[in-house]
Amino acid sequence: METPAGLWRRVVVRIHSRDPEYDGLRRAVRAAIVIPITAAVSYAIGGESQTTMFAIFGSVALLIAVDFPGNRNARALAYSGLGCVGLLLITLGTLVAPNPWLSVVLMFVIGVVVSFSGLLSESIAAAQRPTLLGFVLPVCTPVGPLTDRLLGWLIALMICVPSALFLFPPRHYGELRQHAAEVCRLLADRITGTATAGEVTSAMDALRTNFLGAAYRPVALSAGSRALVRVVDDLQWLCDRVTDDSGRLLGPMADPAVAVLRDCARILQTSMPADRESTRVSLKKASDELRAVAMNSYRSDIVDILAEPSDTEAVELGRTLLTRRTIGAAIGVTGRIVIAAAAADARPVWARVLGRRLPETGFADRLHSGPTAVTAITTGYVKTRAVAVRNSLRTGLGLAVAVTVTIVFPVEHGLWVVLGALSVLRSSALTTGTNMLRAVTGTVIGFLLGAILIEVLGVDPVVMWMLLPLVAFGSAYVPEIGSFTAGQAAFTMMVLIVFNMIKPTGWEVGLIRLEDVAVGTFVAVVISLLLWPRGATPWIRSMIESACVVGAHYLKATVYRVTRGASEQAEDRVNALSHQAISALRTVDDALRHYLSESGGPTDSRAPAVRAANRAMRIRTAADVVAEVVPPPLDVFPHARAVLEAHTDALCARLDGSAPETALPPISDDLVPALRAESTLGVNGHLAVSAALPLVTVAANIGELELNYPPLLAIEPPPHQ
Repeated sequence: METPAGLWRRVVVRIHSRDPEYDGLRRAVRAAIVIPITAAVSYAIGGESQTTMFAIFGSVALLIAVDFPGNRNARALAYSGLGCVGLLLITLGTLVAPNPWLSVVLMFVIGVVVSFSGLLSESIAAAQRPTLLGFVLPVCTPVGPLTDRLLGWLIALMICVPSALFLFPPRHYGELRQHAAEVCRLLADRITGTATAGEVTSAMDALRTNFLGAAYRPVALSAGSRALVRVVDDLQWLCDRVTDDSGRLLGPMADPAVAVLRDCARILQTSMPADRESTRVSLKKASDELRAVAMNSYRSDIVDILAEPSDTEAVELGRTLLTRRTIGAAIGVTGRIVIAAAAADARPVWARVLGRRLPETGFADRLHSGPTAVTAITTGYVKTRAVAVRNSLRTGLGLAVAVTVTIVFPVEHGLWVVLGALSVLRSSALTTGTNMLRAVTGTVIGFLLGAILIEVLGVDPVVMWMLLPLVAFGSAYVPEIGSFTAGQAAFTMMVLIVFNMIKPTGWEVGLIRLEDVAVGTFVAVVISLLLWPRGATPWIRSMIESACVVGAHYLKATVYRVTRGASEQAEDRVNALSHQAISALRTVDDALRHYLSESGGPTDSRAPAVRAANRAMRIRTAADVVAEVVPPPLDVFPHARAVLEAHTDALCARLDGSAPETALPPISDDLVPALRAESTLGVNGHLAVSAALPLVTVAANIGELELNYPPLLAIEPPPHQ
């Protein structure tokens, strides 16, 4: 039998694993303090009118249901936007509530629009549930004066918004950067020989735990933090390969590489976006220098390879140089992404909230200009039948059917039917059905615990007010560290306490909630079965596979453009495939965000999906670089061109799944002898080096992908849920 000390240790480990940065604890303490204050003020002003109910539910929406990303200014603007939208939807819901069927139609439209609009901005995505609650609450509660309802919402805004901004503000977004900064700093120290492998590994473990420690966080991150998603795998790759000998191996690239990593660390450690500008300029300069050194040393590397006395020594040198290129390229990519993240965070507040003015990060990002971005992105998602489109339709229809049920059948508290449907609507019938069981089970548990509590303590108002901070804390924190079932139980207990504060009725209100939640969750299951039974997990697999296929075709087209010459047809094909790659990756990003937001379980179960999506991004990035290479004359190095094409074909066959186990030796083993054999055939000296330079540039990018994604890793699929 486990001892109390052992049980306590398990609890502590559980809390630390589910809430490693104690963000959830801070939010829960804030809710426990502010929700009772809001309830007290609304009760003092509105008495037993609907003002109190709308103020309490408004405070739950503002303090528990949403946690906006970004700095204080961006969060303030986002809360202001949510407040205005809430006023509009409460007014609209109150006006249409007497007309039931108009309410159903509007519920469908609002459900679809709100769900789909999350694509445009991380702030809009974070506000989806409280926004929907703003319409559901007035439509599904007994008719009441509009002034009382708006007053309750305004009270919640005036008290909760300042609290959310200044009382225990979220730190996760800053701590993600702090962990990434620590990894960059230690990698720089490792290259210079002043850090150990253990220190680097510990810092990387902390970064990965911070990033994947909770399922919802990749969705709620700011645009700058979401840009850092791509850095995590690059840093992991560097941590696995940088050794005490890396400084010598990097040669002339060592100093600019260290400068890039140190400037990355300084930018990531600077909390205010405005203060990052000078360091961002320094990082841009160091990143450009690293790239210039790499490009300039290509020429000397070719000379060294051609000057080696034997092919064996030349091949060994080629392997060393390829490793140098790959490490330098990974550091360069990290620097460019951190620059993009800093630029994203430095945008005006309105641009961050609306998801506009995102910095360009690659050759193919020129696809859409500002005025056409929203239209192009929206139509692109619709054309590709993205996860967001399906989820939006399912959410709108599910909520509309739930409202219909409250109209057709004599449901005493229709609000709980709709909230029950909203709480369990997931991306598949299987997960929705599972969450239905969990929701009902959690409601039963919460009802039993609340009934026992009420039976023992009674429904005296003083007792209910004393219990409110405890249940508010539980409803905010239990979902963070516990399960969906435990969260439903905690929320049910809070419902029992709140309704008995407003109108003491005892435990019967809990029984009504249990019945209504069961009805609402059943509606959600039926809608999921009808609309999308397989869900997001197989869809994300399909999207990533499609993006890898498009990326592989794009990469092959760019390589063939270099090896076979830049014709008008070749340029058109490269441009068309670059556009397709952008659209495919946007769809992958959409599917990944839904998968991460709706999949629980340990960190390791979600990491493969992130790695697979990053693989598709890296393929496109390599293709972007090759697309900018100027092809050499067609009459030189024919065998070297054939080597490039053979390795490109084998690599793309692995990446697109057509021949997943295809493997060749490192490209340097084949390219080096070809260059040496052909360097004396018709072209000599300076001309040989100039003609080989674009081919070596292409080979470096192909070799980087070969090293990053060997056969077994290249075919690693996202996990099944």
